[in-house]
Amino acid sequence: MTTYSDPYASKTAWSLKLIVTEGTLDAPNNRSYVSWSLRLYRGDGSTPWNNAGTPFSVSGPGGVSGTFPAYRFGSTGSGTNYSGISVGGYVTIASGGDWVDHETDGSGSVNVSASHAAAATLGTAAIGTKTFGLTTLTQVPGVPDSVALAYSSDTQVNLSWNDTSESNGQPTTNQIQTSVNGGAFAQVASISAAESLVLTAAANRKIVARVRATNSEGSSSYSASSSPVYTTPAAPSGVNAAKDANLDISVAWTPHVAFTEHQHIVEHGTVTGGVTTWDGSALATVSSGVTSYKHIDPDPADVHVYRVRAKNTDTAGRQSATVLSNQVQLLAAPNAPTLPDLPSHVDKAEDFDLPWTHNAVDTTPQTAYEVEYSTNGGSSYTSTGKITSTTAEHTFAASTYAANVALTVRVRTWGEATSGGSDGTGASPWSNPDTVTFKTRPVATIISPEHSGEYVLAELTVELEFEQAESATFVSATIEVYSGATLLEQRESTTLAATVMDTRVENGETYSVKVTVLDSNGLVSDQVTATFDVAYTAPVAASVTVVYLSDSGVGQIGLTIPTPGVGEVEAAAVTIRRAIEGVSELVVEAYPASSPLTILDTTPTIYGENVYTVTTISADGATTEVEETLTTAEEEWAFMSAGAGFDQVIRFGGELKPQASPTVDSRLVKTAGRKRPIGLYAESGDLVVSGTGELVTGLGSSAEEVEAFLLIPGRKCYRDPTGRRMFGRITGQVSRDTYWLGSFTYTVAETS
Repeated sequence: MTTYSDPYASKTAWSLKLIVTEGTLDAPNNRSYVSWSLRLYRGDGSTPWNNAGTPFSVSGPGGVSGTFPAYRFGSTGSGTNYSGISVGGYVTIASGGDWVDHETDGSGSVNVSASHAAAATLGTAAIGTKTFGLTTLTQVPGVPDSVALAYSSDTQVNLSWNDTSESNGQPTTNQIQTSVNGGAFAQVASISAAESLVLTAAANRKIVARVRATNSEGSSSYSASSSPVYTTPAAPSGVNAAKDANLDISVAWTPHVAFTEHQHIVEHGTVTGGVTTWDGSALATVSSGVTSYKHIDPDPADVHVYRVRAKNTDTAGRQSATVLSNQVQLLAAPNAPTLPDLPSHVDKAEDFDLPWTHNAVDTTPQTAYEVEYSTNGGSSYTSTGKITSTTAEHTFAASTYAANVALTVRVRTWGEATSGGSDGTGASPWSNPDTVTFKTRPVATIISPEHSGEYVLAELTVELEFEQAESATFVSATIEVYSGATLLEQRESTTLAATVMDTRVENGETYSVKVTVLDSNGLVSDQVTATFDVAYTAPVAASVTVVYLSDSGVGQIGLTIPTPGVGEVEAAAVTIRRAIEGVSELVVEAYPASSPLTILDTTPTIYGENVYTVTTISADGATTEVEETLTTAEEEWAFMSAGAGFDQVIRFGGELKPQASPTVDSRLVKTAGRKRPIGLYAESGDLVVSGTGELVTGLGSSAEEVEAFLLIPGRKCYRDPTGRRMFGRITGQVSRDTYWLGSFTYTVAETS
């Protein structure tokens, strides 16, 4: 509401006022209702006056002109008396109003003016032309129409629409939603007002779009959905062709199209000499939801192949790549069967089984076969005739042929085809011929150990005889040693005279030796068995004492071998092993026995347990074991040994504090796709021990002895009071403080 005012010329305490008000707003019609009221306002004056009827005029919406009837204020006369109007009160002269159209953008204004000519008493008041501004009208945008999608590529589609908004309802943004493959609509873009947009797409999609417009007054409804646009459909997979019992071919596939508006096109071709010729038109068009097609009565003489592709059913009809099936042969004669590598010689006393492989062209199994055989090198053949059988093997009965007869054989087969092939009946060609010669199986005889006899040695030696009727030669023997049903050892031997087995037989036990022999014809004898009892006398046990020699770190093993008693025999040799923490090492092996006997162990642990196993061995290989433990607790000295048998020893002392440095070989390798390199680590590493010892002439090794020791070539042994015992390379440095006192700095690197 706006008030415009002008005082009367004669009585300025009174004024003419025009009150202008914008009322109802009609945005859809882009107009508003403007009303006005022309009023005579009393000021603070109180002088009476009297006016006859006077003219007035209002220019504006619904403006009027007229005469205001006679009126007076505190005076006598015939006009209406307004003396009751208080200061600030008013008398309405006229009022009115009308609809005012706005500009196309919703803005607007209206000009108003008014006058009242009361010249006789009040004087004239006039309100000149005034511009009254109107509210700018904005309405909700119109619903977009003509929404359309156009295919550009499998990665983008073009969306367009028409803006239907009124001039005072123009949108500021457009919001776009799409539905993909029949799914729910989802917003994909909100853009400044426009009428087109490029949308991202992908293959194998059905896309529908809709649009709405938005401004400060709100949003329109979404438009009607566009017609769908289709990108290239997905190709099928697993296209497979298979014939059935009626010799029809079923083609099946797995579809991958994500929408229903598609079909699959099945094409057929034939293969000749590796070249495929496709039919001039599609074999079938299959609706969505169907995943197979049966090709009825294809030509059985052809090799058939198929390919399938998906195609959209819209007018664009985009198609996927084609996917090829396997080839299918209906009925055809098989290829020649394949004989395996037959043995050159077979046992005449055994059935001779002739196997082969049926080589189908049409995948049908063997239904029959025919074998031809010749004893004159293939100059002429005898036939078995056609034998109905699915078995790919024919048996020649044992003892049919004499020794040294050479039998040449060949075979042909049938599948389900009854025509074509080598003779018009569906037969395959003949296989390549092969020849076997009948021989007599060799015979093995076990000479030793004697069957059901007593074996008097701990070391088992097997002696054999060989015989073959056609003078074939001995090639090898397979020898097995059993204790009851338990196989103890198996060995291949190329000698008949004497095969020494690893198994040592125990006194009082029963064993079996089982033997087969192989001859130069490639034939193996029947297995022969010799079961025997073991009866031998064990050697006398050694009496053992072990002493630690602290000046050299050596274990001294003293042996006394008594005279054999009842049930014992003399010891011929001695073997000694030493174990440290379960790890066994050989000290001496098969050393000639004598009594007394002293053996030196030059590398025992000097801080821990050394467990010695002393085995006396008789002349016939029988053994007796005893065990003795040497416990050492060296605390002052370290030892190094070198030379043959590690028999050259030095020792040194002092405050021994050796340091160990174990390492594992590794390296870093850069690889593609990784920001950091990969560490590669070896399965084993290195161990290095270093330390310093004192050299005191007369108490340990002298500096000269240490220097000479370091010059000895080969691996050395290091032992210290921590119980550490290492074999490897030793380097060091000798320094002298006086002629009798020095120090020794050393490094030991372990090697195998």
